[in-house]
Amino acid sequence: MDIPSSHFTGKDTVTVTNKGLDVKLVKILKIFNSIDLSSNQFVGNIPETIGNLKMLYLLNLSNNALTGSIPSSSGNLEQLEALDLSANKINGIIPRELGSLTFLSFLNLSYNQLIRRIPDATQFSTFEELAFEGNF
Repeated sequence: MDIPSSHFTGKDTVTVTNKGLDVKLVKILKIFNSIDLSSNQFVGNIPETIGNLKMLYLLNLSNNALTGSIPSSSGNLEQLEALDLSANKINGIIPRELGSLTFLSFLNLSYNQLIRRIPDATQFSTFEELAFEGNF
């Protein structure tokens, strides 16, 4: 399945290509509540528009080759309970906006290239040190 980041433009539709067949998904922002794209060798940045997926409760992009920083818009994912971005090449700082995700009960940012400073937010104090290991 191919979901190019350029198609996440904040609209309610996205075109997904699977085995050469284009399928247009309508109301994408309302139907996805769980996304697991782990271990797919995806490259590139996580799009800032990821924050538009308001109903998302699980996002797993682990074990890819994602680069760039964690979008601050991920703080808009108010229903998010689990976030796994481990084993990528994500760099920069951990956005403080993630600290406002009150339902977030599982976080794994390990084995990236993140700056080791963990933001001062009550939410971050609930996660084990293993969630951040393997960063600078």
